Amino acid sequence: MKDELLRKIQGILDLQITTEMQVVYLMVELRKLMDREKYKDPMLRTLCNWVVHTSLERDEGSRLVLTEIDDQMARVHERNESVPSFERLSFGAFRAALGQCFDGFGLSAKFIKDKSEYERFVGLYSSIVSECPILFSASKTKLKYVKSVKLEGIEQDIFFDGWPVLQWRVTLINGREMGWAFPMG
Repeated sequence: MKDELLRKIQGILDLQITTEMQVVYLMVELRKLMDREKYKDPMLRTLCNWVVHTSLERDEGSRLVLTEIDDQMARVHERNESVPSFERLSFGAFRAALGQCFDGFGLSAKFIKDKSEYERFVGLYSSIVSECPILFSASKTKLKYVKSVKLEGIEQDIFFDGWPVLQWRVTLINGREMGWAFPMG
């Protein structure tokens, strides 16, 4: 591998990822690579950005998050469904996106293939983003229910099917606020 950025990323992927510092470094370097190579995956970009930002108004992934949560609000309010299911905003989707990106750049990551390694990675990632609450707002798409969504934290001791439970504050278009907790599995 001639490319220094690829070499740095593979170097971190070759290690057992056990610290928040390794996760932040990986996400920042991956984001640099994605930008340099014009790699298009708005949700992966958002998830990379999340480790260092508190607000992502202009981020395409922010629009996707808001749209997905707005769709879930419609399912709950219009069809009386009680259990949301998230396609984009899940650690399963995150894993798939990371794997596809790494494969695209010829990188290999043991933690993508090994369930316990990935769970450790997710735990570290969750710890980082829970300390950096993020606001998703300013969607270019007209939404029916949601004005903004803010991650307020991650329940450190509560897991659902092995996934951390995230605590969100949803501000509706009518100004009402509501808390919403769901696992990102």
